[in-house]
Order: sequence, then structure tokens, then C-alpha cells
Amino acid sequence: MKNITIFLLNITWGILQSFIGLVGFMCFLRRPHYWYKGSIVTIVQGNWGGISLGAFIFIDTEITKEDASASTFVNHEAGHAIQSTILGPLYLLIIGLPSMIWAQFFDGYRKRKSVSYYSFYTESWADELCGVVMSRPSGYRFVKDDRKEGS
Repeated sequence: MKNITIFLLNITWGILQSFIGLVGFMCFLRRPHYWYKGSIVTIVQGNWGGISLGAFIFIDTEITKEDASASTFVNHEAGHAIQSTILGPLYLLIIGLPSMIWAQFFDGYRKRKSVSYYSFYTESWADELCGVVMSRPSGYRFVKDDRKEGS
């Protein structure tokens, strides 16, 4: 039920980014897709990363539906989809644009200052929303599994 709610909120409250995502989805209709945490994940080959546009997630890595729950990459993008459900029409201004600027123009800064890409507010919040955590001091990111044994 939670996943359906996320999807419905994204195609209504988050209609702007979901419309852009739908256009992208239509452009990549022949690429592999799957349903994950209320979003449609599309695999688009290349070396460009990932983007979440409302109900649509696009990733550059061949991560299958079966492997998605253990993937920090897919869960991180699913976190952005949840941000879209929370912020609705403000998502592109509060999350999308700052995240794109941080990714595209601050690589040198991050390297000089030894700052993680995921420390920026848009990225750390997305991680938090979908259970991606960072171990200390190694900085390794993993998906927290809260499921009890035997369930």
C-alpha cells in the first residue's frame, strides 16, 4: 500500500517532475524497466549516474529488480522519489536543481576538501529516507536491513 501511495502522490502532487519522467520513460521504452518502492526504474546504459523524476527513476547500471533492495544506488534514487512525494511542485527547485549543480560543478571541491557527494543535504536526506547508511570511519554505504530473522 505504501508503494502505491508514493506512486499516486508522485503522479498528482509531483505531476511536474513525473511528466518529465514520463517523457524520459517514453524515450527509453525499449530499455529494461521494473517497479521498485513506488517508482518505475529504467536502466539506461552509459556512465552518467542516476536521476529520479517523480514516479520515474533512471539509472545507468544493470541492477535487476531482484538486486535492487540491496543496492545503495537504487535505494538512494528511491529516496529522491520520496522527496518528490513530500515536496510536490517544489521538488525541482529544492532538490532537483541543487542536486544537479552539486553533481556537475562541485567535483573538484569535493576532492580538495575530501567531502562525500552524499553529504550534501539533497543526497543525505534521500539516503535517510530509504535506509541507506554510512559506516564510520570507513565511509562505506550500505542498505540498512531492519527485517527480523525469520520474517
